[in-house]
Amino acid sequence: MVVLKDQAETITRKFGNDSLHRWKNFASVIGYSINIGSEIRIELNPDRPDLFSFASLDKASRVYYGILPANNLNFSRTDHVVIFRKSAMNLRPYFAVFEASGPKIDEHLTDLLDYQERIHESIGKGRKKVSIGIHDSGRLKFPVRYEGLDRKKISFTTYDGVTGSAAEILQNHPRGIEFGKLIPSDSLAPIIQDDTGIILSMPPVVNGSSTKVVIDTSKFLVDLTGTDARSVRSAAWILANYFSSIGYIIEVPQMKCESKDMFSDWWRNVNVKLSSSSVKNVLGITVKPAEAAEYLKKMGLLSHTTEYPLEIQVPGYRDDIMGEVDLIEDLAKSMRYSSIPEKTISLPLTGRANPMNDFSDIVRSIFLGAGFQEVMTFVVGAPGIYNEFGIKSGFEILNPKSSDFSFIRAALYPGLLDFLKHNKNRSVPQRIFEIGHVISDGIERTKACLMIIGPKANYASIKSAADAIIQRISGTKGVVRQAPHAAIIEGRGGDLIINDENVGTIGEMHPAHLEVFDMGFPVCFLELDLDMLYNQKTH
Repeated sequence: MVVLKDQAETITRKFGNDSLHRWKNFASVIGYSINIGSEIRIELNPDRPDLFSFASLDKASRVYYGILPANNLNFSRTDHVVIFRKSAMNLRPYFAVFEASGPKIDEHLTDLLDYQERIHESIGKGRKKVSIGIHDSGRLKFPVRYEGLDRKKISFTTYDGVTGSAAEILQNHPRGIEFGKLIPSDSLAPIIQDDTGIILSMPPVVNGSSTKVVIDTSKFLVDLTGTDARSVRSAAWILANYFSSIGYIIEVPQMKCESKDMFSDWWRNVNVKLSSSSVKNVLGITVKPAEAAEYLKKMGLLSHTTEYPLEIQVPGYRDDIMGEVDLIEDLAKSMRYSSIPEKTISLPLTGRANPMNDFSDIVRSIFLGAGFQEVMTFVVGAPGIYNEFGIKSGFEILNPKSSDFSFIRAALYPGLLDFLKHNKNRSVPQRIFEIGHVISDGIERTKACLMIIGPKANYASIKSAADAIIQRISGTKGVVRQAPHAAIIEGRGGDLIINDENVGTIGEMHPAHLEVFDMGFPVCFLELDLDMLYNQKTH
């Protein structure tokens, strides 16, 4: 969740006395929570980064309720020149820039800088995919150059008053220590400077002091550099929309690139077609084209046509709209879901329980009867949890909202060990289990894992529990075949063999792993492949 906070007095002074009432009503349209008191707190879902500021949220609500017209974000071109040199290509290859001019930024400055950091964390993934520099353009002289320079030979003063070479700033400045690792060169630094040699910024690390924005700033130059084209484009549009929301004129300087491979045209809108049949299939109702166009207009989406298929112009700051179904979602929100009549779903079949689910329920009952407590961990997790054991699933989430939820698990026991880590202050022994899905060798499988932690947890304790449990599941005892395993102490576990098939892993966790997970007691575990056990049971 993304949280916006400010004092109610400040909000009403900036956006008017009716803003809070309007935002509260708008919350039921978009789907965010708002708490109104002396402090205003708004919690937004991560799918609408264009609303991650009070100004842009206010604009969207005004458009929805007809206070402002739904207009396309227009850009004019200026004679100012920005030069994109080839030496920067291997450092941060995507570069966008725009200018914004209007009244003094005044009270909006804090909101602007907060918004910048929210974009860094969400779209930018900690500045890796995109980083933003915001400058007072009244203090610089065009043309502006973005290039890669020798970090030992270029010096400047950072926005917070630290002076030194780029190499020294990267080594000693807190931002350099944190973000310097994102620069893929030991000798060059990406530098943006004006025609007089004033350093605007060293992306993605730190801005210079000469063009630092203050409350009196009325002319801005915004630069965006990154490693992902879509992220750079989205962030550029979102910030341009922010400035437009507070009454600024947006202008795009001329971009001169040293190579034809350098991309510079970030400012095109995208058109998505919306058909009557798709609306009917998804919503279950027929919506007249004029009504659909009017509902989408309230969401800031304009139609070029008046008949189906509607051709809807999607502005670049609506990065969440990737196709027709996303338009239909906005249409449903604008219409209000409560206005769409309920309908009974009719399916030409009769459902029945999945046999594997029935088998899993039997196994679950046996585990519970043996004194184990069920827990549930996430199917996706942090790669480091699994890398510790050399586990590779071959599947990861692209563009995750958080790296902690990017790796699709290939085994259960790392997640259970991490669970114990977060519950290490609980009394021991702890006897837990999980039944869940994993991706193993590219195939989804159902596995079960038992785990014991405590001063007397060892191979013998998990083996005795396994003998009793396996006897009830399969009607036979398993045999442990010693085999090397990254998680297990050598000689204290191995493969569990039932009817000549390897159905799992059993053993005592190696102390090296316990140290990494900060475990104060021994841990032993049993992981079973329930698909294999079920096949044995049914043949």
